[in-house]
Amino acid sequence: MSKEAEIRKSLSKLNQSPFHQFLRETGERLLFTFNAVNELREGADPETVKALNQQAHAPLLAESYERGFANPTTAVNVFGEEPGRFVSAFSYKVLTLFNEAFKGEPVALIQNANHWLEACTAGEEGFISLMKQRWAEVLPDVTHNRYRWSFDPEKSFYTDVALSAKAGDLSYMYRYGARITQNDIRTASFINSLPEEDISLMSETIVESYIEGFRESGMDYSIKSTVGFILQAGYERMIPGLISRFEKYGLRLFVRHVMGTRMNKQAAYDHRFDYALSISEELVDKRLSVTEKVFRDMADIFHNYSGTAYLDVFGEPPFSPVLKPEACKADSSTSALFNRLTQGLRLISNEYMPGEETSFEIIAFPSPEIEGNFEEIFKDTVKLNTLSNDVYRPVQQAIIDAMDGAEYAHVLGSGTNETDLRVALHPVTDPEKQTIFENCLASVNVPLGEVFTSPVLKGTNGLLHVEESFLKGLRYDNIRLQFKDGYVSDWSCANFEDPQRGRDYIEENLFFPHKTLPLGEFAIGTNTVAYAMALKHGIMGLLPILILEKMGPHFAVGDTCFTWSEDAQKPSPFTGKTMIAVDNEKTVQRKQDPSLAYTNKHTERGVYHKRRKVCSSRYRNA
Repeated sequence: MSKEAEIRKSLSKLNQSPFHQFLRETGERLLFTFNAVNELREGADPETVKALNQQAHAPLLAESYERGFANPTTAVNVFGEEPGRFVSAFSYKVLTLFNEAFKGEPVALIQNANHWLEACTAGEEGFISLMKQRWAEVLPDVTHNRYRWSFDPEKSFYTDVALSAKAGDLSYMYRYGARITQNDIRTASFINSLPEEDISLMSETIVESYIEGFRESGMDYSIKSTVGFILQAGYERMIPGLISRFEKYGLRLFVRHVMGTRMNKQAAYDHRFDYALSISEELVDKRLSVTEKVFRDMADIFHNYSGTAYLDVFGEPPFSPVLKPEACKADSSTSALFNRLTQGLRLISNEYMPGEETSFEIIAFPSPEIEGNFEEIFKDTVKLNTLSNDVYRPVQQAIIDAMDGAEYAHVLGSGTNETDLRVALHPVTDPEKQTIFENCLASVNVPLGEVFTSPVLKGTNGLLHVEESFLKGLRYDNIRLQFKDGYVSDWSCANFEDPQRGRDYIEENLFFPHKTLPLGEFAIGTNTVAYAMALKHGIMGLLPILILEKMGPHFAVGDTCFTWSEDAQKPSPFTGKTMIAVDNEKTVQRKQDPSLAYTNKHTERGVYHKRRKVCSSRYRNA
């Protein structure tokens, strides 16, 4: 009997009890996904593919999601806190299996169908223990598939779809499985309307910025052979040019993931801590053991991987989540386990893909969702992203020359901005050979325009106040971070009437799984073109941190910018000086125990306007 037939048979036996209603909802969704797999394998026509894509995403749209059992509020109200959270987590997992249908490898679909069939037998009383057991058992397959799809260029599904794109027929976009809306269709139509020289310039900027990241760090990309690309749906016209340009450097580009219009952000936020339902010491040990085996088995693939280039978009409306008490929470115990897992995974990854051998590149363009004249904003963003390194290098070097040897930097806000932060800097003992600031141009993260350093923690004190920011999809109003000897000692934001909810919001989304973070980066942005663009179009609150950080002084809590590559620093090809501000009092512990050195976080905040001054102390040797 086929899996679909087994599900239909079990569905026919369900009654109207709440638990059986949950099984009916998830069972019917599983049948839909199996049907999608079969239709896509048989070569469904474009209209059918479009319909399947839209049906796949429909239950995740806000109104449908809020009514269903995937919503933790609905599930907990029906079943109680613990069983309701398990019901909600399983429902959400089933809703998001459709990506496998489009890729044609329904491993997780079959696994979850088996779990569903067992749940029909176990009933409500045995459901929780069943899920805990089964989620642990599927780790090997889940882990293998996750890494294979992310790093193996032979997994060419996304690349093949992108290369099949035709300017006059945008139906190919629905084959990705990502949510495709009129926003994505408009993006593709606009990109297809651009002159070839614009496409060529954008592609060249991505490739040259990626390669420049290796050159500036003194790394050899020629020992690698692949580069992964994260693509925004609608930008497929750039893929052939990117492939050919990377080939000139001996690198094979493959599309490792495609992003469409963001799905229900509230749903993703509700389920961000679902792992807390099953995490344990045993599960962490098993996950690390399984991951180590996957890396060993795929060692050649990881050794060949040079890094990831990422094309991002900006301009979507800022998101302020509803904090649902019914959603899973991470307590101190689960946070500690998650931190151990994260540290362990990073150690394994760094063994096979050392930080001193790999790089990345990220660039962003506006989405049609953005307020104002999209086409004008896009044109100005292309100009911003293609500014000349040769123009900015000497300007930024002058700032570095002024800052090298200073004891501290002092940043003061103005008007309603209350920032008053003193940042301790590393001592320069040999001015002819040492520097404490990196000259950051259009390499790694585009656009160009900053100089940055790793602060000394002791002596770094004061308040960082940002009135409006938008980070990793979340909005923060009047966030205040108080620093004492380099660590965040107090924090608040004005997103909620209850101050404690604001503190929890920051702790869960910025610090987690830690209770506090050190100041890992201090930088001075120099890109006045970016600032002028933001003011011209009134989009300051919609720009990504990638662009905002280039406008003025900014700070990052978490790790330094030199994580896992502290010992790989070489003299600059332009000044002959070596960057020495690569560690702080926390990261230096890597020499004894790397698990104590890194937070695996790097979250930036800045004072882009309403700043009174940025100044440094007198020189130590003056």
